Amino acid sequence: MSEKNDNLPEEPVSGEGKPGTAEFQADFAKRMQAIASDLWGSLGGSREGLNGIRKTPQAGTGAAGKEPAQAGAAPETLGREDGKIPTPQPEKKKDIRRLWQTADETIDWTDALGHDRPTDGLTGVRLWELYHRLAPKVLEGDLDAYVEVLTTTNPLGDLTDYVNGMVIRTPSADRLECRFECRRELLEAEGTLYSGALALRIARDLLATLPVSEVYVEGNLDGIRKLGVTFLRQQLLKRNPVFLDPVSFAKECGGILEE
Repeated sequence: MSEKNDNLPEEPVSGEGKPGTAEFQADFAKRMQAIASDLWGSLGGSREGLNGIRKTPQAGTGAAGKEPAQAGAAPETLGREDGKIPTPQPEKKKDIRRLWQTADETIDWTDALGHDRPTDGLTGVRLWELYHRLAPKVLEGDLDAYVEVLTTTNPLGDLTDYVNGMVIRTPSADRLECRFECRRELLEAEGTLYSGALALRIARDLLATLPVSEVYVEGNLDGIRKLGVTFLRQQLLKRNPVFLDPVSFAKECGGILEE
C-alpha cells in the first residue's frame, strides 16, 4: 500500500476541477502566470531582469570601442534599477604567455575628425563624440589633448593586475613613455617573458590610442631597472604580433631585459 503524501493537495470534489479537464488546465495556467509575474517583478519588473545585465561605464576602461570612464560610476548590476546588487566578477587569469597577442583597436583620428557619428560600428556614440572633439588637437600633436585622451579612455587599465604601479608620460607629440613597477612574483616566475610580454602589450595599446611614432617602456623593481625598450610603430607594422617572441623582439628593438 502506498503512503499518503501530505504535501499534495487533496483532489477536488467537483468534476469540473479534476486533472485532465479544461477547467483544471485553465486554472493551472492562471496560477503559473501569477507565479511568473511575481518572479519578473522581484527581478526588476521585466524579463530583462533575469537575463539582461545593465552595465555602467567604470574607471579603467580601455581605449577603442569603449565608453569614457566616469568618476563614481556604479558597479554592474543584475536586473535592479537601484544598482545595489553587484554582479560577481570572474577572477582574472594572469596569462603572461598570451598577453601581447591582443590589444585595443586602433583609433582612426582622421576618420574621427571628418565624422561626428561613429563609422566603425564598434565605438559608442559618447566616446566617438570625444574623439571628434579632440581630433583636431590630437592630429596637431597637442599634449593637453593627449593627456585628456589617456585619462578618459585609460587604455592600460586592464593591465593593472600585472604591475604594482604605472605612470604614462607625454614628453613630445611623437613619443609616449610608460614606466611600471614589476610584480616580484611574476618576474620571478616568468623571468624576461613577463617584462617583454607586458612591454609589447603596453606599446601596442598606446600606439593604438594616439598617433605617435614610438613608445618607450621601462620596468623597475625596487628602484632597479629590469626592462628598457623603445618600440617603433613602423617596426610593429611590419610584423604580426601574434607570432612574435616578445623577448626576442624587444632585443631586436635595442631593448635591455634583466631577470
